[in-house]
Amino acid sequence: MPSPKIQEILNELDSLINREKKYIELVATVEYLLNLIEPSKREKFKEALYDAETVEDVHELIKAIKIQLGIQGSRKYLLTLGEQ
Repeated sequence: MPSPKIQEILNELDSLINREKKYIELVATVEYLLNLIEPSKREKFKEALYDAETVEDVHELIKAIKIQLGIQGSRKYLLTLGEQ
């Protein structure tokens, strides 16, 4: 059994790894979603990703991407209605 000081350090490292892991997973998600955004808007979202400093920033970016994808989907839907 490690000493209390060593256990504290291990707990801190574990916490740090989990935070970084979550951030990496979120960034990978954003990278995937960026490929779904129309090319003319993609660069702005990439800039926002590179400017993100916290997990909360990345969560906000994901919300913005969802809105953009919704707009794109509704625009495409309206265009198909107009063609009928």
